[in-house]
Amino acid sequence: MKKNIIIVLMCSIVCITIGLTGCGNEFAKQDYNDAEKIVQIEDRYAKDNSVFNPIDGGYSFMVSKFNGRQTLWNKTLEKSVEIEIQLDLSISSGSAKVVYIDCNNNVIVLIECSQNDSNKQNVKKTISLTSGLNRLKFVGYDCKDIDLKILFDESNFEINN
Repeated sequence: MKKNIIIVLMCSIVCITIGLTGCGNEFAKQDYNDAEKIVQIEDRYAKDNSVFNPIDGGYSFMVSKFNGRQTLWNKTLEKSVEIEIQLDLSISSGSAKVVYIDCNNNVIVLIECSQNDSNKQNVKKTISLTSGLNRLKFVGYDCKDIDLKILFDESNFEINN
């Protein structure tokens, strides 16, 4: 009797584990266009082989696989300021975007790539950073071989972070 309970318990654990691995990126697909999820302070992601580094004039982000949303940059400013930002994004598959979130939790898509449209984009934009918390987030699902460069001059504004 005790042996049968152990076997049933082990089978249940294996079934649950297999079931959970099958829906690994479903949360990322649901969150991709959900502004309420994107603006959350907490990040939620699954990724493999990630490197995020400061480079001359900005940041570099490379990942082999990614699902979810991750904050790449945040600053709290005393006063509003405009900056010019250059973004270069390429992916081999999936959908990905970089969004700017202001202090009022407004979400602005700065750049977006998908396997259905274009898997390589580069843009130069002027954005108005607000007084308060400003964030850049990477959001994606089913992403592979991500290469992102974000270039802007942080010395032009006063930082309180």
